[in-house]
Amino acid sequence: MDAEIGLEVPKVFWKYYDKYRRNEISLSEFSKRTGLSITKIKVYLGAL
Repeated sequence: MDAEIGLEVPKVFWKYYDKYRRNEISLSEFSKRTGLSITKIKVYLGAL
């Protein structure tokens, strides 16, 4: 999937993605834990 859109999703994103998807952490907590900006996380989420 990453090759299709030409976007390299960092491993740290996947580490917390499932917790976010299950509503165990908020978007802001996702950002804090990964060190990624909310904007960047939204780009990755939109590409899924």
